[in-house]
Amino acid sequence: MFYLFQLRYSQVRVISNCSLEAFVNKNEQSVNLFNGTTMKLNLDTFLAYQLINVASLVSNDLAKVYQAKFDLTIPQWRILANLAQFGQSNAKNLCEQANMDKSTVSRAIKILVEKKLLITQINSEDKRAAILSLSESGKELYKKIVPEALKWEKELLASLNTHEQSLLVSVLNKLKNNLQA
Repeated sequence: MFYLFQLRYSQVRVISNCSLEAFVNKNEQSVNLFNGTTMKLNLDTFLAYQLINVASLVSNDLAKVYQAKFDLTIPQWRILANLAQFGQSNAKNLCEQANMDKSTVSRAIKILVEKKLLITQINSEDKRAAILSLSESGKELYKKIVPEALKWEKELLASLNTHEQSLLVSVLNKLKNNLQA
């Protein structure tokens, strides 16, 4: 049986025609949905939720560095940054490197090529997959953005002492390695 729920103001309302007890206990932040089974999930401490929120805040705040001044979107910046680090790549690899979906990467590449910030070359091994690299204009733009991005990062991390900064990097690397294993 398929149930539809509408969540609003800490209440769960069943909007399909069925009999299902559903309520939210605001004090315990638990939801009773099926036959008395209670599931607890505190979003203030749930790691995945916290990481997604922090990543979104970080990405959006960093975007202020390059969006208005350099006319780049978040996906375009990620493509530039990855090509600057790896030298050259193709769209498929950029999807993995920048953790973006194929259509987002394709749109960003198209615009960056139109802006003459990327060079495309035919891949002799696979003619369907163009090899992408930064043009001279792309390299110059990247060189202008990097000092501002590093300044932004320094200001963000100023709230952490040196040990906390090292610990943060270490913990993030451990989580990433665990997920990629």
